[in-house]
Amino acid sequence: MRRRVWTAIALLAFGYTLLPALPVEAGYGAIAWDRESGKAGWVWNQPTPRKAAEMALSQCGATGCKVIIHTATRQCAALASTENGRYIGAAARKAQDEARLAALTDCQKGKAGECVVRASDCNK
Repeated sequence: MRRRVWTAIALLAFGYTLLPALPVEAGYGAIAWDRESGKAGWVWNQPTPRKAAEMALSQCGATGCKVIIHTATRQCAALASTENGRYIGAAARKAQDEARLAALTDCQKGKAGECVVRASDCNK
């Protein structure tokens, strides 16, 4: 009986080595923004928080860009701004609609024009 148990364990272990490597769950995001130029960049579903920040800063494309929102696995975020991008609102929430509403509300506080959601998504 013991031998059968060990044989079964050995076969299961061997079977797992034959499976292709599963991708790491990509669940980090970031939003970057530059106050002077109004430029912004955002990414979702990156493998690490650092990679998400680097990519958001890269997409932002201005020297003054700073990460203003970090998101984790299964978290949503949104960025709202005026047309020129100088006034923004950003938020992270569990649900995408909640993030969008919070970002719009935050943007309206510095109201200098109509605020519109520019980016919104959720991590896996």
